[in-house]
Amino acid sequence: MEYNKRASMNIIGIRGAFSTEAMFIFPKHEDFKLIEYPDRHNHNADVYIQTNVLGVMKKKNAEKYQFILDQNKPKIVIEQATFRKNLDIEKPDDYYFRVGLNHYTFSDGIFKNKNSPYDRWQQIQKEQDIEIKPWKKKGDYILILTQNPIDTSLNDLVKKPGDYENFIMNTINEISKYTDEDIMIRPHPRFTFRFNKDTLKDIKVKNKVFFSENLNNFNVTNGGEDIYKDFKNARVAISYSSNSLTEAICEGIPSIALSKTSHTWPVAFHTLEVLKHKELPEFDRTQWLNDCSYTQWKMSEINSGIVHKRLLA
Repeated sequence: MEYNKRASMNIIGIRGAFSTEAMFIFPKHEDFKLIEYPDRHNHNADVYIQTNVLGVMKKKNAEKYQFILDQNKPKIVIEQATFRKNLDIEKPDDYYFRVGLNHYTFSDGIFKNKNSPYDRWQQIQKEQDIEIKPWKKKGDYILILTQNPIDTSLNDLVKKPGDYENFIMNTINEISKYTDEDIMIRPHPRFTFRFNKDTLKDIKVKNKVFFSENLNNFNVTNGGEDIYKDFKNARVAISYSSNSLTEAICEGIPSIALSKTSHTWPVAFHTLEVLKHKELPEFDRTQWLNDCSYTQWKMSEINSGIVHKRLLA
């Protein structure tokens, strides 16, 4: 179907599969319509729109997400922005969201952003006051950025309760094979109770392992302002796919992304074995910044129609 040749299209959101909680706002463009789930068979959708995707562990609204999947139609997926720094939820028209076709991750979403020009990054960098710092050469510890264990970004990793905790424990053991440096674990601010001192009691490694205490000023739009305190003395940042790796790389911290779903994949290392090297090769972040800037769009741009027409053309 050649959407760009049509005067309009029918893009359906189902309440629940499209969340209107937190910072999410349903688009105002005339092509979009938000319906209730019982009314789903009364609308012939060309495309669906949703926030997030069907989760393995996150069961809320699963029936609605599954219905959309079963229709075998394109899906516009909205999630938190790739660059989250300094976004103001009180200014909804200027608020950025990540917008992809069929998914929101690097490996599974379509963003039509390969080899993007510089213009959009220049705009975002100025508006969000993002500084790109030189790559760091040293630090005091290895920083593990943990995630919400039920988040859909972990669908490939977490199939049952306890899988993510086991992943973190295995990661710590693997790190110890390559370095004796200290290891700081930054718990996900929403799930600090899943990681505490008791969690480490069965870990027998030569490294000192400790938890970050910088978990203040967290809200739904960022990983917590205090995350920059943890970045300050980190030599390397590690995560499966946390969006906080984006901020770490902007801060100049060499990073290891353990899943291709991470938008940092092009400028991150992919194996813990690199930790045996005290100095790591430097990635050129220029094109990555340009490409990432074309994954996120202001609500005013989404409302104008340019975003979905670009993705569906």
